[in-house]
Amino acid sequence: MKQEVEFRYYEIPVGEYVTAKLGKGWEMPYGTETPGLLHFHNYMEIGYCYYGRGKLVINDTAYDYSDDMFSVIPANIAHTTESEDGSVSKWEFLFVDVDGFVRNEMEDLHYSPDEVLRTISKEIVLRRASDDKQMARLILLIMDECRAKNQYSVDIIKGYLRAFILMLLRMTKSGSRLKNINRVNGYVEHAAAFIERHYKEELKVADIASECGLSESHFRRIFEQSTNMKPLDYLNMVRIDKACELIYKEDYQMEEVGRRVGYKTASSFNRNFRALTGKSPLQWKLSQEREGRTLKNYHISAKKGWEK
Repeated sequence: MKQEVEFRYYEIPVGEYVTAKLGKGWEMPYGTETPGLLHFHNYMEIGYCYYGRGKLVINDTAYDYSDDMFSVIPANIAHTTESEDGSVSKWEFLFVDVDGFVRNEMEDLHYSPDEVLRTISKEIVLRRASDDKQMARLILLIMDECRAKNQYSVDIIKGYLRAFILMLLRMTKSGSRLKNINRVNGYVEHAAAFIERHYKEELKVADIASECGLSESHFRRIFEQSTNMKPLDYLNMVRIDKACELIYKEDYQMEEVGRRVGYKTASSFNRNFRALTGKSPLQWKLSQEREGRTLKNYHISAKKGWEK
């Protein structure tokens, strides 16, 4: 029987790559609300533990954490944090759209974006700050800029994030410092990665199930039990997320945007866009121009990430 895994998604302002979860609300006993329940995110999670003791659980393996440690967990890796004996730990978190950042902001690298993303998504990091002062300092600098939200903060964060990803790439290629941890629920992870690569195509649930080596009915059951959402809901979320990026960055007609993210007809694109954002594509575009960067307001069955 597959272990239940919850999908917790976060939203990042359009045109940016990081959302931060900071402040007093993240000082608490972790893991007491739903003991043992693993979850995964749509973005890379970077965490910094200021104080506290406990376990970072990946699959069925637990790793000790304590004061002044940081973690880096790629998207789609199931995990949970559990404080020791219900004691209080203070963490702060960054959720990073690594895929978007590498493809849009690091085009000058000698490596292809696909190679970079494939490399840095293999393993997780759990390190003491004293053992890797540079990376720990970068994480705290990004958090400080997110906290301050001063002039040029968005661009400063991009600079720090570039350095962070390069350090992560160097770590992974050197084969040192990173814990090589098996991903949990491989079917869901494989399906999510397959959808990310092929969302522009005319995908059916049967295609995704076949890629995972499962019957369609078995795949549906595993995916829905693990993520609390249907496979096509996840596919539509990925497509509409990509559509929002195109609308924000390019000047395509709405029908062309829909075609580029995998919708055959304008009507199906408009219907799914409105279902997930509450607006038509054109209304969403006008709201960006009028109000500036706003969050994408998804209405899906998966659980939105904690907000303290």
